[in-house]
Amino acid sequence: METFKMKLNIPQAILMGFFAATVITISNSYIDWDNRIYAGIFAGLTIIVCGILANFIIRDKD
Repeated sequence: METFKMKLNIPQAILMGFFAATVITISNSYIDWDNRIYAGIFAGLTIIVCGILANFIIRDKD
């Protein structure tokens, strides 16, 4: 099994930022976060998932 590297190039980072900003903005408009720590945990997990998704969509030719 090939190891999974998480170093993103510039197009992947831009795509990850676009996905994460969209998801976080939409979720903040629908969810009233009483405790901001939950919003931070959600944002962190969202960024990780969006990074994996961007890495999957735009693959390197390695």
